[in-house]
Amino acid sequence: MENKHWIQGGFRCESPLFRREFSAEGVRSARLEICGLGFFHLYVNGKRVGDEEFVPAWTNFSSLLGCRAAYPVWEERAHYRTHYLVYDLTPYLWEGENVLGVQLGNGFYHQTRRTAEGELVYGFPKLRYELTLPHIDGTETFLESGPDTLWAESEILENNLYFGETHDLRKIQPHWAEPGFRGEGWQRSNPCHAPETELVEQTCPADRAVREITPVFCGEKGGARIYDCRENITGWVNIRCRGKAGEAVTVRHSEELSPEGALDFASCGGKEQIQEDRYFCGEEPLTVHPKFCWHGFRYFAVQGPGEPVSVSVVHTDLAVTSGFRCADPVLNWLYEAYVRSQLDNIHGCVPSDCPHRERLGYTGDGQITARCVMLTLDARKMYDKWMEDILDSQGAETGHIPHTAPFYGGGGGPGGWGGAIFQVPMAYYEAYGDVSLLRRAYPAILRWLDYMDAHSEDGLIVREEEGGWCLGDWCPPPGMEHPKIPPEYVNTYYYIQGLRAAIQAASLLGEPEPPKAAMRLEASEKALVEAFYDPDTGSFCGGGNGADAFAVDLGLGDSRTRQNLADRYRKSGKLDTGIFGTDILLDVLFRQGEGQLAYELLAKKTDASFANMMEKGATTLWETWDGGASHNHPMFGGAVRQLFTQVLGIRQQPGSAGYADVRIEPADIPGLSWAEGWITAPGGRIYVRWKRNEDGSISVSDRPE
Repeated sequence: MENKHWIQGGFRCESPLFRREFSAEGVRSARLEICGLGFFHLYVNGKRVGDEEFVPAWTNFSSLLGCRAAYPVWEERAHYRTHYLVYDLTPYLWEGENVLGVQLGNGFYHQTRRTAEGELVYGFPKLRYELTLPHIDGTETFLESGPDTLWAESEILENNLYFGETHDLRKIQPHWAEPGFRGEGWQRSNPCHAPETELVEQTCPADRAVREITPVFCGEKGGARIYDCRENITGWVNIRCRGKAGEAVTVRHSEELSPEGALDFASCGGKEQIQEDRYFCGEEPLTVHPKFCWHGFRYFAVQGPGEPVSVSVVHTDLAVTSGFRCADPVLNWLYEAYVRSQLDNIHGCVPSDCPHRERLGYTGDGQITARCVMLTLDARKMYDKWMEDILDSQGAETGHIPHTAPFYGGGGGPGGWGGAIFQVPMAYYEAYGDVSLLRRAYPAILRWLDYMDAHSEDGLIVREEEGGWCLGDWCPPPGMEHPKIPPEYVNTYYYIQGLRAAIQAASLLGEPEPPKAAMRLEASEKALVEAFYDPDTGSFCGGGNGADAFAVDLGLGDSRTRQNLADRYRKSGKLDTGIFGTDILLDVLFRQGEGQLAYELLAKKTDASFANMMEKGATTLWETWDGGASHNHPMFGGAVRQLFTQVLGIRQQPGSAGYADVRIEPADIPGLSWAEGWITAPGGRIYVRWKRNEDGSISVSDRPE
């Protein structure tokens, strides 16, 4: 599709309708290429085409330079990309007159209300389409967006991803997308500037309403009727508005209830950012829901003459391609809560941090969960797309990888967040045996390594941009942040891992070893030891917050380092790590043969534990160990991969990828009596079941009983 002849409605209209009449006499087929920014719904002759939601998928649409940003990491992106969709309209056409109808919503393209990351606005909602109609006689009709397309205001008065929508159902024009319609207020569409972007066909999965929930009535509080979905979800409430014309129905959403039984908004944005939909009733009862936003919630409250019919669960349509259960209810809960959290946080093929307060594709959260996502979900096409977002987000001049992709502000650090540039394509190669993402990312990895080197001193990564965030590990348990491992320790860990990944990628791709990589690697390993290793104790950074695990994972330290690591956590019996350290710590302990210890840290109840989340009634993972922030954050779920690689023991032979050469070797966990589960590899399903015998040995099967 060509990037020209875009149209829009009025500047004050947040959700315009567009209507184009055309003849389909003697038409053999019909192909439509279309992009509506921010999101669009498509209709032909009054019928909705497809069931995709929130399309096109969010990308780095165009430059945000000139907008106010809350973070100083602020330079041109490497590339701008916008998706369009292709539809076969042949089944929807009639002989004679037909109507193409489109409704637009703001999406991220015109998001103006949440400004925590800055006032980041791409532009006003706009539409571009090309309709090709080959005729039976060999001729062809070509129609495209232009002034012949009429527009009018819709029933949606306001729509915002973070805050919700307001609909005036009295303004609905029931037959607006059908032939013969003659309504009021329609006028010729307005031409507008094309966004400076590359238009590419969307091939990644779209969001869909994947299932329905019947909510449970909890009672009334403060004049509102409270309902429980019984799980934390993303989606919307389908509400039956049955009041008199003009009466208001309000639906508010939250993850938790207060002790008094009212909605508690604290975990999903606070009272300053309430997810609320409002509907002004029409002349007749009507069941409606928001069209251009999702909500993250478990509970909702209804005020006014409205009745919930059902709740739709909505996210990117990815199949769950795994299963896990065992003798420990905590691990069973952990798997289920992680999968639910991860799916709730994938919209537009962007893995987000939370589905309500921020909704951003944080590269730190995304890289630490990537291996687990690829084990549990059908995510290959999603990562094809998100890797493009990361590459497009890279600083064109600096090589910096920002903290969110698509870039939309947000804080983080150069290592744990920027490391997504190599972590994601390496995980992709390991999971699928496919080097295509590595090949695309390889030049960007080298540029990122140069960026990291330029922000180092004596081999340690000590800063990001001036005034920017240079975090290390993120969200250790409260009270365990000080003294925490220094940011330069964590960022240098990721720099070393990135250098090693670049050397491995060069070998896989048949490229020469990256210039200076070996020299930089030796210098940084030496610097890490000199700055943070205590030769008297054998520990790094005092051993707290998983510091020794970072070192052992790099092959640094000595036998005392490894022993100190096990002894420390055997003595404390609890986690003191953040999102990166938790994943690394458990992986290292399992690989050291400390299966029972790693299992206890995964399953034992302490103040900072998954068991505590479960006991508190959580159905999705929390952002912080104490539950003080978002209650739907998958980032700690990176450790769930251990359920498959260690508890089940599905391991790849060294040097192999894509599970082409697998050995089944469950970790030694005397406290666990049985486990079973499966993943779906490129070659098919890999199933494992094992149980502990009376003599302590285990019996392993590759078939269900």
